[in-house]
Amino acid sequence: MRHTLAATLLLILTSCGGNLPKDAQKTADALTGDAKGSAADNPLCKLFTPAELEAYVGEPLDPGINAGGGTGCQWTAKDGEGDVMVVAVPSNYAEVPSMAEGFRDLPELGEKGYAAPELGGWVAGAVLGKDFVKVSVAGAEASADNAVALFRETAKRRPAG
Repeated sequence: MRHTLAATLLLILTSCGGNLPKDAQKTADALTGDAKGSAADNPLCKLFTPAELEAYVGEPLDPGINAGGGTGCQWTAKDGEGDVMVVAVPSNYAEVPSMAEGFRDLPELGEKGYAAPELGGWVAGAVLGKDFVKVSVAGAEASADNAVALFRETAKRRPAG
């Protein structure tokens, strides 16, 4: 099962009844991206509905939440056993895991385009304009092909970067 820092922080906040000291709350908000605004305001969270993403992972998903300090959006599986994430960062932060077993070089996706296994799921990414865009899928139907298909759909839907 994949865990993210945001999910861990959410569990901590929930178990504390949301009554963390101000500094701890500020840190949690900065790490999730909530300090920059709600997920409803995050352009990446607006790209897809949970229902649209279910086909890529094969299971029902919760609404998107901020991830990666606000650089991404994550939709977690209702059963806790999968997720979808879309992230966009400046292109100079491009990470290409070319040494990963199962890595695929996919220049047709864009500069530095690839797909690779990651944390029990799959990722696909490439530089698009000024941004490095990466998607990840984990769940019952997650596959390299589904990660690539999601990447292509994300590239179509997101504003040019």
